[in-house]
Amino acid sequence: MPVLTDLRLSLTVEDVTSSWGARRARLASSRMTMLLRKILGEIEANDWIQPKISFDVWPIVSSGLGWLDLRGGSRIMSRTLGHHLPGAVQLAAGVCTVGDAVEKHVSEGFAASDRLQAVMLDEIGTLMLFRLGNRLEELIQAEAAKLGLEAGGVLSPGEDGFEISQLAAVVDLAHGEKIGVSQTLSGMLTPRKSVSMVVGFGTRMPKWSRGDRCAHCGARDRCPHRQPQLVEVSP
Repeated sequence: MPVLTDLRLSLTVEDVTSSWGARRARLASSRMTMLLRKILGEIEANDWIQPKISFDVWPIVSSGLGWLDLRGGSRIMSRTLGHHLPGAVQLAAGVCTVGDAVEKHVSEGFAASDRLQAVMLDEIGTLMLFRLGNRLEELIQAEAAKLGLEAGGVLSPGEDGFEISQLAAVVDLAHGEKIGVSQTLSGMLTPRKSVSMVVGFGTRMPKWSRGDRCAHCGARDRCPHRQPQLVEVSP
């Protein structure tokens, strides 16, 4: 049950503006660059980003159409499990968070009518969380390799076919309480800038990219962080 709290995350102004894609030419003014540099400096000086990761791997003891039973008595339900996790023999459950400091300062910014800084700070926090999520995926893939297995693609509660009702089960399997992550009464994660995921381990597991997941996300048309799908081009 790896629990990692001694982690470092950082972004540069270039990292942030590059994430804007086609919007970069319009938005990356000298004023915006100065604001981003100021915010990133405050984040670094005041430790507003506190990255933490927890995950665990559970043997699958039985499965059926839309469900997996894990050692210890837990059951994961999803109508797409058979499609995404064919032949999985183990299931990794992970959760990560950048803490609640960014969320607190974003709220303070909006309350003080400093909307631009609040929006930029929120976006930076989201980019930090994406970077931490990538780190969690890498750790899970390394764990699969240690077991002589392959890691499949990532599934997160709330994505198409993986109901948000499974969020509590995933956080529990990942030992989210060890890093201060839990589910609120409204069904969301707290701290808000947290992510949970499951990954199947087996042989010849199907894989997909974040861009593939974005293509099926309900917020894909309005998300500024949408990633492109991987496209294979024949020679």
